[in-house]
Amino acid sequence: MTDSEKLDLILSKITEMDARQTNMDARLESMDARQASMDKRLNRLEVGQAEIKKELYMLNRQIADTYRLALDAWGKSTENRVWLETGSPEPATATA
Repeated sequence: MTDSEKLDLILSKITEMDARQTNMDARLESMDARQASMDKRLNRLEVGQAEIKKELYMLNRQIADTYRLALDAWGKSTENRVWLETGSPEPATATA
C-alpha cells in the first residue's frame, strides 16, 4: 500500500468520522430542544400546581366559614326555640 493510498484511507476514515459527528451533533441539538421544551412544560406545571394549592386553601377556608355559620345559625335557632317555648332566653334547666 502506497503512501497516497494510506492517506486516502485515512482521509476517508476522517470523512466518515466527521459525518458521524455531524449526525451526533444534530441528535444532541434535538435532545437539547426537547429538554428545553420539557423544562418549559415543567415550569408551567409548577405554576399551575401553586395556583391549585392557593385555590384549594381558599376553598377550604370558605368551607370552614360556611360550617361555622351553619353552627351559629343552628345555635341561634335552638336558642330561639327555647325562648319561644319557655319565654326565657335562658335554656331550660332540668329539675330533679
